Amino acid sequence: MVEPSPPPARPAAPKTWDWRILPIAGFTGLVIWILVRNLAGADEFTDALASAHWEWGAASIGLLFVCQYIAARRWMIILDALGHPIPFVRAAKAMLATWPMALLAPARASDLLRSLAIADLCPPLLGAGSVIAEKAIDVQSLCLLAIVGSLAFGVPLVAVLAAGLLLAEWAFVWLLVHRRATIARLPLLRRKPEKLEQILVAFTALLQQPRRLAAVSATSLLSWIAGTALFQCLLVMVDADVGIVATAALWPAAIFAGMMPLTLAGMGTRDVAFIYLLRAAGHTPIREGALLAATLGYSAVGTWLFAILGIPLAVQFVLRLRRPAVAATARAAVGQNEDP
Repeated sequence: MVEPSPPPARPAAPKTWDWRILPIAGFTGLVIWILVRNLAGADEFTDALASAHWEWGAASIGLLFVCQYIAARRWMIILDALGHPIPFVRAAKAMLATWPMALLAPARASDLLRSLAIADLCPPLLGAGSVIAEKAIDVQSLCLLAIVGSLAFGVPLVAVLAAGLLLAEWAFVWLLVHRRATIARLPLLRRKPEKLEQILVAFTALLQQPRRLAAVSATSLLSWIAGTALFQCLLVMVDADVGIVATAALWPAAIFAGMMPLTLAGMGTRDVAFIYLLRAAGHTPIREGALLAATLGYSAVGTWLFAILGIPLAVQFVLRLRRPAVAATARAAVGQNEDP
């Protein structure tokens, strides 16, 4: 008679609060206070908000939902290429559930948690790989927007830098796909080559299915065009006098600056980067108060709105992970119970 295996030990429950947010939040507040007071001027900043055309703000919120609808469809295409199709509602809920955590993680690294939100439909490592592939294609879209916009705006240096980043990205992807064995021998990866294999499956699957790769690229580009239009609505709302060509040329670079892990969700770093780039490109006039109102408005609409809406789903997600059976299954799926 075969004895039943003992139940897996209950993993440590994830923390519901991380006190490390406090210094980051404090530094973010300090940066914004300095920008409002010393860069723009409190009076100019408040005047921009007081005279804002709020119908354009409503349009930006509408574009936000368009962006997220497209983003969910894009992720679904990648998962389908992996042989793990998921319903739209599950994709949207997984994205919303992890959105509040984006306030803490640089470059939206918290999106990797989506793989645990759909662990019953797709193995977590494959799901994590789908998110990484999605982010890589997003970088491609931002580079393409920057190249086209900067050439039209007359700042070829930005186009050269964006083209260089695009080439470097795809060279790295080529190495990941075709030199996987070499990468697997790196010190941090050599003990878990099978995990690396699962994470990189998404890149291989997309490269082997050109139609799906084209669909993912098109939806990513469409999503970022909508996102750029969202920001343009906010610029028009506060009369910042920045045209769509200048926005398309310089906003992607500001997005990259906002990925540095210095402040909550890039607030402050993204704002000052866009204003600096406008100055460096010789754009006139520079209305710091209106520009700062628009860039901070982007954080409020593009990050904080969905973070607030996603709180109930995030709570459900965390509570579900705290259940012993679910947590043990998730740990087993990603190989955390393997012997060293």
